[in-house]
Amino acid sequence: MQVLQGTADANIRFEDLRSLLGALGFAERIRGDHHIFSKPGVAEILNLQPRGSLTKPYQVRQVRSVIIRYKLAEGTESTKYEIILYWSVDDDAFIAEVPELPGCAADGPTRQEALANAEIVIQEWIETAQEFGRPIPEPKGRLLFA
Repeated sequence: MQVLQGTADANIRFEDLRSLLGALGFAERIRGDHHIFSKPGVAEILNLQPRGSLTKPYQVRQVRSVIIRYKLAEGTESTKYEIILYWSVDDDAFIAEVPELPGCAADGPTRQEALANAEIVIQEWIETAQEFGRPIPEPKGRLLFA
């Protein structure tokens, strides 16, 4: 999901962001072109306005911050896979690798964003494997290396 990846904030379709917030359990009120989102347990009230068919980049960043702060992208089966998190000087980012899923890795400017992005990439890896009929390894938790 591009919202958590933070690589295309200026290209997020407004309807896609509305759908995401709805899927995360946010209630929406509409007043003119203002779309106001709230959710029990979330202090922030998000006031979003479209710019044409797109979302304003700063508003995408606000939504990402709320998703990360309240861990709204967690709670799926993907959180059971081991994730190795480290800083990469070459990439100038934190890297989150998922050793049980070959080729599965994500990055982010902070540890939290790298982990949130890893959750998304894990789900995408699983969906792609299902689509192509490939086996999906069961999460084993902590892996030991000699």
